[in-house]
Amino acid sequence: MGFALLDHLPNPITSNSPFNPLMTSIKGLIGFLCGGLIFCILIYVDDLLIFASQAETDAIRNFLTKAFKTITMSVSKSLSYLGMQIVWKDGCFTVDMDFYVTQLLTDWLHLPTKPTPGSRDTFQVDETSMPLSEQLRQVFHSTVARILYLSKRVRPDTLPVISFLCTRVTKATKQDQQKLERLLGFLRNTKTRKLYLRGMSSRQLMAFIDAAFALHFDSKSHTGVLFVIGGVVVYVSSRKQKCIAKSPTEAELVGLTDNLGLVELFHEFVSFLFGKLIPVPIVYQDCSSVISLVTRGGGITRTKHMRARVNLGKECFDEKRAIVIYCNTTQMKADGASKVLEGKGFMDFANFVQGIRTP
Repeated sequence: MGFALLDHLPNPITSNSPFNPLMTSIKGLIGFLCGGLIFCILIYVDDLLIFASQAETDAIRNFLTKAFKTITMSVSKSLSYLGMQIVWKDGCFTVDMDFYVTQLLTDWLHLPTKPTPGSRDTFQVDETSMPLSEQLRQVFHSTVARILYLSKRVRPDTLPVISFLCTRVTKATKQDQQKLERLLGFLRNTKTRKLYLRGMSSRQLMAFIDAAFALHFDSKSHTGVLFVIGGVVVYVSSRKQKCIAKSPTEAELVGLTDNLGLVELFHEFVSFLFGKLIPVPIVYQDCSSVISLVTRGGGITRTKHMRARVNLGKECFDEKRAIVIYCNTTQMKADGASKVLEGKGFMDFANFVQGIRTP
């Protein structure tokens, strides 16, 4: 199995070319079955990343050559795609963005290095802090956007901090600038960290969903989500909730029900990739009261909105579209995505989400 990069696909010869609909999409994925194997094509505008055997890669090259005047196609086990350097070796994909990070830090080399991307008071806002000038605010906004691009690809360990900074881009203050500089100092200290995606040992999809109650200045909570398949972290998110929860239980309920649809979508997607239905996904929760609500029902819900969320979760678990299991807070893998950790707790989270094996 190898992979190929098709860079800058030209305009099709005819408007009815089979690849023409793909050119109108920003990004997408095509999967097809050939000889009992699933091959995939990732599409981002006019850049295609193809995971296929050598024979199938040659067939795709011949097909595209007929459909387009010229193509630029590289076939290797080490390729650069959208700023990522992807290497396939010994059953493991290694992904890094060292060059991107180096370019990002060009104007910030004077900053001291930091051991973690943020502190436990990262989400606190000082209303007396001076706002940045318009010029500095634009630099702040641009830098945050560039780090977000990095975080969503190879550095999920920085997601909680950059998620908070994204909420400050239109009203950044000197306090926010200091938090950004700390994050940049951490990236300078760890700019060569890579993402490791090893071969899966099983086909069990596990979702860890956690919430931090009233973490934001406006009292909204924060949700962290991790999806794991066969010990490999395949998805990480860290997001501010859109509604205000009145208690930690409500915050956990909002985080859970907001992501149940995504759990089912992932289950369907992974089943497609494997070519057969995989086991029912397991959702791990560290709030026993929420588990009781969505499995047994009942309880006192203050609003129709929360009652609807309870019934949404109960319907999902009653119909066995997912299984919910209690997980102790110390074993909640999404803890580092729902809040900013420090010390050993942060390193354990960072190593886990980046696939770095420790003794």
